[in-house]
Amino acid sequence: MRNKNEMWMRVAVILSAIAFLPAMGGAAEPIKIVDLNPISGVMKDIGDRYQLGIKFAVEEINASGGINGRPIKMFYDDSQVKPDVATRKAIRYIEEEKVQFIMSGTGTHVGKALGQVAEKSKVIFLNYGCAGDELTGKDFTPYQFRACLSTAQQSGGLAAYFAAKPFKKFFLLNQDYAFGHDVADAFKKAMNKLKPDWQLVGEDYHPMGAKDLAPYISKVNSSGAEVLITGNYGADLRVLVKQAVALGMKAKVGSYYLVDPYALQEIGDAGIGSIVVEVYMLTEDTPQNKAFIERWKKRNLDPEHPYPSWLIGKAYQGFMFMTEAMKKAKSTNADDIIKAWEGLSYDALVGRMTMRPCDHQVITPISVAEVIPGPGPFYKFPFVGKPTMIPAEKAAVPPEETGNPRCKK
Repeated sequence: MRNKNEMWMRVAVILSAIAFLPAMGGAAEPIKIVDLNPISGVMKDIGDRYQLGIKFAVEEINASGGINGRPIKMFYDDSQVKPDVATRKAIRYIEEEKVQFIMSGTGTHVGKALGQVAEKSKVIFLNYGCAGDELTGKDFTPYQFRACLSTAQQSGGLAAYFAAKPFKKFFLLNQDYAFGHDVADAFKKAMNKLKPDWQLVGEDYHPMGAKDLAPYISKVNSSGAEVLITGNYGADLRVLVKQAVALGMKAKVGSYYLVDPYALQEIGDAGIGSIVVEVYMLTEDTPQNKAFIERWKKRNLDPEHPYPSWLIGKAYQGFMFMTEAMKKAKSTNADDIIKAWEGLSYDALVGRMTMRPCDHQVITPISVAEVIPGPGPFYKFPFVGKPTMIPAEKAAVPPEETGNPRCKK
């Protein structure tokens, strides 16, 4: 009888323990996040690579026990680079899946729409690639955090480089949407400040996804420009540079995104000498980046991407910065995240990043590099060399110049 009673007591203890299992880490409620990027159409390669960086980050986080004991559950969907599509899908995930974080890296117009969704639904919007200045300026919402460079920061880095060179005649050619116009406006403002005697010999805009840019390149050639400045990315960048070479363009290219290995492999030697500015480059010489590259190579998440170049690293470090805010907040509530992330610093792949409280714009070192001949340590084709790091404070746009009322002195 005594043995039978002991048996039932043990059963009771086991059943009690099982009742408490949901509170344990392995069964904790997941943190739900949706990433919206183009994974179809002409910009598909952009979205695919951004999402690879996120997937790698999530793997590492979940393997280490999650965030404050909670695993991350990701949803990935196609924004089609269309604000209405991104808005509709974000709302659906918030309402049906109860996601508390939405993310994107492509399209300032998409970023603006998602910021509005985030504010209305009281969720956090992580922007790790949408660069238009208005997103942290006049269209600011406290529910958005930008963990990448603003257009003004990129323009400032590129302008600082060219201001120290003998070039004077510049032509600005960009995609015809909010971001493309911001590129031109920010570069002009930066050059007026850094090199007042520069000359704008032409400015034009083309539709996204254009197959033929020859008419625009002809304008560059006839203008006598010494430098062509462009914020083009993805297929638009590759078309521009390849056709520029075919049409004998003499102007040097100053690019926001010619760090893209897809573009550099296609254009080959034609890219040599181009100047590039970005928030992340594979050639960053930091301990954090070197360790990141080794982990990526060991995991071999996608054999088509042996190195975590450009968009992969850019998305990874932006996502990881957000998780630092979650850890500090010990919460996924949007208001708690806002309080925790404002002023927070993080040792990212590029070095020390800090989230500026007034406009939620990351203040970070900026990389400027020249495309050099291959083969190099990563690729056989021409690729960016070791970047010159512009200090975060030097590249930061003064708060009072952001157009954000919260940043006025």
